[in-house]
Amino acid sequence: MREPRVQAVTDRVIQDHLAGRHTVGVYPLLPDETCWFLAVDFDKKTWQEDAVTFLKTCGEMGVPASLERSRSGEGGHIWIFFDRPVQASLARRLGAAMLTRSMERRHEMGLDSYDRLFPSQDTMPKGGFGNLIALPLQFGPREKGNSVFVNKDLMAFPDQWAFLSRISKMEAVGVERIVRDASRDGAIIGVRMSLTEEDAEEDPWAMKPSRRGLTNTSKDLSRRACEWY
Repeated sequence: MREPRVQAVTDRVIQDHLAGRHTVGVYPLLPDETCWFLAVDFDKKTWQEDAVTFLKTCGEMGVPASLERSRSGEGGHIWIFFDRPVQASLARRLGAAMLTRSMERRHEMGLDSYDRLFPSQDTMPKGGFGNLIALPLQFGPREKGNSVFVNKDLMAFPDQWAFLSRISKMEAVGVERIVRDASRDGAIIGVRMSLTEEDAEEDPWAMKPSRRGLTNTSKDLSRRACEWY
């Protein structure tokens, strides 16, 4: 596996990702332990039913959420974007609250029905950046009908750009309200932390990031940080 590089986002980087010249991923966890989004990763044979159930829960609770079929086509990511950075611990508790409510709707949905949350940590790991998630719409998977946003019937939106332009961002006060209410009602289960390096999959975005080979300028991780292979 080639050594990953960290670099600021530019129009050329995004264009190359869309054209399939490389795959871009982002570290959701910022240096101040906040994040701009939460992503919930579903896989295994029940991913479709569980992801749709989670999506319905989001709609009922007023949480704007979007479902992306994964690069492999054998899983899905539900993306929730915020109007401003929120504490990663708060975002993850939002995910846990939504998982709890979804399990109430679909009793056969267990904790093993999802892979993990992104960000995968509440706090920045010592010597690392947290976990990396690949961005959607990379050319290769997209040509196979994967890495695209789909509706509740798992059909890809015909115009991905028009869909993206309509995505709403969740207000931070709404995140706080849902977490506060769920905590009061005892309706937040524990969530899986990131995989250990020994358990990680072979995909670069599923492995523990490395700091080797980074330049001084690349250590300034911000909202614009990205990584490609």
